[in-house]
Amino acid sequence: MQEHLPDDFDRLTRGAFDLHVHGQPDLSRALPNRGDDVAVARLAVEYGLRGWVLKSHVWPTTDRAAAIQREFDPAAFAVLGSITLNPPTGGLSPASVELAAAHGARMVFLPTWGAAAELARDGYVSRLLRSIVGGFDAFASSAALTVLDGDGRLTPDAASIVAICADRGLTIGTGHLSLRESSALVERAAELGARIVVNHPLHYAESVGDLVELAGLGAFIEFSAAPLLHPDAASGVRAVHAGIAELGSGQVVLTSDAFSRWAPAAPEALRILLEQLAYLGCTADELAAMAVRNPARAIGIAAPDTP
Repeated sequence: MQEHLPDDFDRLTRGAFDLHVHGQPDLSRALPNRGDDVAVARLAVEYGLRGWVLKSHVWPTTDRAAAIQREFDPAAFAVLGSITLNPPTGGLSPASVELAAAHGARMVFLPTWGAAAELARDGYVSRLLRSIVGGFDAFASSAALTVLDGDGRLTPDAASIVAICADRGLTIGTGHLSLRESSALVERAAELGARIVVNHPLHYAESVGDLVELAGLGAFIEFSAAPLLHPDAASGVRAVHAGIAELGSGQVVLTSDAFSRWAPAAPEALRILLEQLAYLGCTADELAAMAVRNPARAIGIAAPDTP
C-alpha cells in the first residue's frame, strides 16, 4: 500500500473493472501518458482493481494485453485486449473483428477518430492526430466512417460486426459515433443478444432522456473520468451525477479513459471520479454497481461476491 496515501484510499476502487484503459503509447510516443503499461497495471493492483480492457485508437491491443498479463495472475488482475475499428485496423471490417477475436480480443470499439461524427465535432483525438500526421484532415475526411446507410439503416458491414460480436461473445463499444448511430447499434445488439456499451454519451446526447431508452434496451451507458478533467471540458462531474440520478445506476459503467499528461494515471483517474460522485451523493452500493458489478456484466465475466 502506498504510504503517502490516506488510509482506505482504495475504498471505492476495490473490485473495479475498468473497461476503457489507454496504454502507453497510444497515439504517439511523443504524447506520453502517466507511466508505462506494466507500471500503471501494478498501480491498478495496488488500488484493488480486478482488471482492464486495454484500448488503442490506432492498433489492436491483443498482443500488448497478453504481454502485460504475463506479469500478473489473471485470476487476480485480468488484462483484456480490444480492437478499435478506425482506418488503420481496416475500418468497419467484419474480417478485422474476426481476426481480433481469434487473437483474444474481448471488446470491439466502433470508430473513434475515424468516425464521421467525430470529424464533424473536431474532437480532442482528431486535434491531437492533426499535430502528428501530416495531411490528417484530407486522410480522415476521405476515410470517414459511418455505420448507417443513406436511409438511416445499419450498413451490411456494421450489421455483420454486431452479429459476429454476438456470436463470439465480444462486447461492443460505440466509440465516437453519433447518438443516432449508437441507437441503431443498440437496437440490433438487443435483437441479437450482444453486449454493448455506449461510450461518451455526453458528447452527443442532447439530454440524458435520450439515453434512458438505450439503457432500457440493455445497453450500458459509460461515463469516463478523463473527459471531465479536460481543460476544455464542456461538462463536468455534476452533469454525470445528474445523468446517473435520471438513469439509475443499474446500466451505468464508470471508466478512466486517461491518456494525456494533464490527467492522472488510469487507476487514480477512476478513483477521483468515484470519490467525486460519492461527495455528490452517490451511495457506496451505487458506486459498486457502476465500477464493479456492471463492468463485469458488460464484459461477460462473473462479478465478485463483494466489492
